[in-house]
Amino acid sequence: MKKMFVQNSILKGRAGVSISVILSAVAANAAVVALTSSVQAQESITVNAYSGPWELAMRKCFFDPFSAETGVQVVVETGTASVTYAKLRQQKGTPGIDVAWLDAGYSEQAWEEGLTQEVSRTEVPNLSNLSKQAVYADANGKVYGVGTGYFAYTLVYDPKQVDPAPTSYFDLWDPKYEKRVYSPAPAQSLFTPVMMHLNKALGGTDDNFDPVINKFRELKPSSYYEASGVMNVTIQSGEVVLGIYYPNTASQLLDQGVSIATAIPKEGVVASDIRMHLVAGTSKKELAERLMNFVSQPKPLECIGEEIYLGPPLDNPQLSEKARQRMPWGADGKVSDLIMPDWLVVNAKRQQLRDLWNRRVVSQ
Repeated sequence: MKKMFVQNSILKGRAGVSISVILSAVAANAAVVALTSSVQAQESITVNAYSGPWELAMRKCFFDPFSAETGVQVVVETGTASVTYAKLRQQKGTPGIDVAWLDAGYSEQAWEEGLTQEVSRTEVPNLSNLSKQAVYADANGKVYGVGTGYFAYTLVYDPKQVDPAPTSYFDLWDPKYEKRVYSPAPAQSLFTPVMMHLNKALGGTDDNFDPVINKFRELKPSSYYEASGVMNVTIQSGEVVLGIYYPNTASQLLDQGVSIATAIPKEGVVASDIRMHLVAGTSKKELAERLMNFVSQPKPLECIGEEIYLGPPLDNPQLSEKARQRMPWGADGKVSDLIMPDWLVVNAKRQQLRDLWNRRVVSQ
């Protein structure tokens, strides 16, 4: 009997240890399953953003507050508008992006090619907060793009080196600034509309670009820039003193202590905007619309104006005095002062003007 009791005790002891281990294992496995389920349950959405200060501002003003309010994770892919446009074309039908930011021009092309889909005013009711001209619709009234900030080209100069301040784009041809001026290259989204605008100022037409091409053949620049990041370094180095550039970027350099100022040219300010789009074929249409509705509120749009001095697409934006002074339309201007191109015409002429530029200006 004693032997049997000992054996039973041993068996019970062994059984107790086995059950404990099993229970621990089950509990651990349950925890892993719960964690996995929690991660899987977290909703996410993929967007694109411009790089550098633009990405930081878009995260701060758009994406992070949206995530904080909704719990939806925003996955950000960075790249220029041209890169995003190419990506949408490659991924047509099975997009990896749910909400796409594109510059004007690319916006129209993406819509025409079926890369983006209609934005419903019912599902995105905050579109009513925006200036009328910031809600882009086709001839049938279908909304295809939503403006989230205006940018422009203006005159940018070093006030220590350029005195008096420039008043015209054509001040770049002043011999005393030879090899110290800069202007955009065709890779820049505003290159074509600015060249078309200057061409008309010189007496040309959209069917005859000889005036502007011949004029730029006479210019002796330091460079024709393709990327603002590289141009910023050149400006900071003091190698250049006058150019056609982004006033919001110039203002950011001013914040860093660079000797730089902006001036409104008498020919006017040619502008564009960054727009958000609902990507065609997204499997997360409802989440995408929620994000678009969130961004279309005054607070996020005023935030982007404060951070990188993009002009908010609002009729009466509430901005600090510092930001107001640095808007693309000038301290005392307004959205309607900007020259907004007809992007259908611009897109139709883009390749022709690019070819003329490369053949007759760059290769000379």
